[in-house]
Amino acid sequence: MGSTSPAVLIPAYGRVDATRRTLAALREEGVVSPILVDDCGTAGGSGLAREFPGLDVVTTDRPVWWTGGIVLGLERALARGDGAFLFFNQDVCVTPGYFERLRETSRRFPEALLGSTVLYAGEPGRVWSAGGKVEWFGRGIRVCHFGAALEELPEEPFAVDWLFGMGTLVTKELLAKIGPPDAARFPMAWGDTDFSLRARGLGVPIVVDPKARLLHEVGPYDARVAGPPSARRYVAWMGDPHHNLSLSSHAEIWRRHGPPGLWPLSLAMRVLVLLANYVRIRLLHPGEGRD
Repeated sequence: MGSTSPAVLIPAYGRVDATRRTLAALREEGVVSPILVDDCGTAGGSGLAREFPGLDVVTTDRPVWWTGGIVLGLERALARGDGAFLFFNQDVCVTPGYFERLRETSRRFPEALLGSTVLYAGEPGRVWSAGGKVEWFGRGIRVCHFGAALEELPEEPFAVDWLFGMGTLVTKELLAKIGPPDAARFPMAWGDTDFSLRARGLGVPIVVDPKARLLHEVGPYDARVAGPPSARRYVAWMGDPHHNLSLSSHAEIWRRHGPPGLWPLSLAMRVLVLLANYVRIRLLHPGEGRD
């Protein structure tokens, strides 16, 4: 990554106040030219550019979702001559020293796809994600350290199988090797997972730094924050191609990356896990399910 910060790529749809907090935290850490991809002009890009001089705004005339926003951000960053890129979210804030920690860890693991530790913004001592593991004949694709106390994380960077998009550092050389995220097939959810698994398939090490920390304003998909969904909503999520529970996206991930010849069996096990997970959510978070 060198001595400069990477190009920070921020897909944004609506939620102007959340984006403002994200940009302010980046400015505090010395990032003056992040790239904001304003999806359909809903995210207040022109106004935010006046508030944050140096902000580079790309405005779309059609919905591009998260993955499409990252791809457009990459195109702008490459045209600017940036040599490293940080995939980001509009509802994520960096913590003090974040970029210095990324620089230090990228020097230690120069060939790796490097991920961050994501904490609940409302409960910064608790982990929302720290990379993920693949268990094709177990739980499928799972999140590492979800819900764990911050002090339970390892002290040193550790290997994982895949990364959430927010806080993923990619060098120009790695991007040339892996290719861009697949916005056509995974417009919102799973584009980051597919990108990580493609990298893994090419032999790229995937590493999470437990001390490169982000604060995430977690949305209504998390029962810990918003309460449990109703059964009807949960099933609707499974049918929504833009949701992380999407069965069609699951099927494509399993087809591309699952065990050859046996991926349909593995996928069937994953569907059972998803259904069992709904029961677990309702037991952990009793009360009326929200529609």
